[in-house]
Amino acid sequence: MIPAGMTEREYFEIHASQEEFLDWYYKQELPQYEKPSVTVDMVAYCFVEGNIKLLLIRRKAHPYQNCLALVGGFMDKGEDAAHACQREVKEEVNLELPLEKIEQLMTVSTPGRDPRGWTVTIAHLVYLPSCALELVQAGDDAKDVVFVDVDFQTGKCFLKGVELEEQAFAFDHYAIIQESIKRIQGRLDWNPTFLYLLEEEFTVYEGTELVNLINPGRPIVSNNFLVKYGEYVEEVGLKRVPKKKPRKTYRLK
Repeated sequence: MIPAGMTEREYFEIHASQEEFLDWYYKQELPQYEKPSVTVDMVAYCFVEGNIKLLLIRRKAHPYQNCLALVGGFMDKGEDAAHACQREVKEEVNLELPLEKIEQLMTVSTPGRDPRGWTVTIAHLVYLPSCALELVQAGDDAKDVVFVDVDFQTGKCFLKGVELEEQAFAFDHYAIIQESIKRIQGRLDWNPTFLYLLEEEFTVYEGTELVNLINPGRPIVSNNFLVKYGEYVEEVGLKRVPKKKPRKTYRLK
């Protein structure tokens, strides 16, 4: 019974239980809002033989037919963004990627970014193991799958040594890639998630090489790697190197 002098809305929104409120709410004539489609796009890097590479697909169909694009797709109903990324990585690379190697980067909702209609994308950084290079396979919407080299000093991407212009990329994916570089470089010293690009066990020399590729303007020597990142790693064993002393190996804590 609604008390005298109180509106129905006030009663159910403030004084009723949540269960009673929801039962009342869904019986109202609610405003009909337009809803965007939601996608995930992944800036998926891997570190292979001294190079940072980015996984891209070449689109098979319109829009942006034959253009390069980030790996991604539409989210399924009831799915959160991180698990959508996991699913897409499984479909494209056949890898079960742990959630700690998936990092939300930005949400892009620029009007007109997708000619098919109102689409919002949740972009993520994804750190792939080097074995991804051999495991990739083109999905239904891909004509081909490619790994391009990324120069973190200039932000430029190269396919087989040829620089890729912004027009070579679908949607606003080139701009998202540039933002990913800024994110990784900006958190180099205080949240170095980029270390997930290293193998499960790695040496100080490999870690130093990766750091200097990401931030070539402020290179470090191998003796300083543990000074900067020692709190994030732990020693696990030794790695034999031809004609050199065995090197200590580390892994992320």
